[in-house]
Amino acid sequence: MGELVPRVADMAYGVSMGQGLLGWTGGRPARVSARALATLLGAVALFASCGVVKAPDLAVTTTLPPLQVEQTLYPTAVPVPTTIEKPPLVYVFPFTGKVVSYGHEHHDYPATDVFGCGAGVVAPIWGTITEIRAEDPWDPAVDNPSTRGGKYITLVGGDDVRYYFAHLESIAVAVGDSVNAGDALGVMGQTGNARNSECHTHLGISRRCPNPEWAIRRGEIFPWPFLDAWRAGDTQSSPSLAVYAAITAVPEACIFSENSPESADA
Repeated sequence: MGELVPRVADMAYGVSMGQGLLGWTGGRPARVSARALATLLGAVALFASCGVVKAPDLAVTTTLPPLQVEQTLYPTAVPVPTTIEKPPLVYVFPFTGKVVSYGHEHHDYPATDVFGCGAGVVAPIWGTITEIRAEDPWDPAVDNPSTRGGKYITLVGGDDVRYYFAHLESIAVAVGDSVNAGDALGVMGQTGNARNSECHTHLGISRRCPNPEWAIRRGEIFPWPFLDAWRAGDTQSSPSLAVYAAITAVPEACIFSENSPESADA
């Protein structure tokens, strides 16, 4: 008993200083409950009152040393932007390097044929290349309407409008490429059924359809009013409202076109 009591007293003193029974853990003071502290101090007082041992002079405080705060298990969350910044919708005239001409008429559907053999074809707006045909499969004996465009490119612009350039001589992009307004797409040529006519590029503007098709892609609204505006330097003239009106008028048009037998070759 004589050896135990001093140890109890020492332990009580240690507990009052934030160490004691639990000691130090990893270089940090362990947590000590108020109940454990009261029990040990009571034991020391009891032994001292019985004359077994003189209790040391303890400077007991009711406030424990501040505990070190454990680092949080999860880092502070990085704010996620609610919107993605997109480039402004700026349009440019999509033919360069040659003087080109075009009319205000087309045969049995809305489109514009642009003439100026060898002209560079550029993106009218930023967007993504969604289709290309780098070879010319058109056979005049069969005259499949889905191959009449020969070598072609489709671009879905940042305005959610599809731009179709057909009868190209060469192609400078690949599917999935991102382009900016004015980036090179290809060169005007005479592929597809343009072999039987003057060298030109067919421009069709339409809604985008989710599956391969050709009848809507070739043209849904007339491009010439927008070509006039872009050529005059109007960078904000957009076909998006005209395309939206066509969608509203015939919402099922993509389905009809996709079900065409020739769409397998589009």
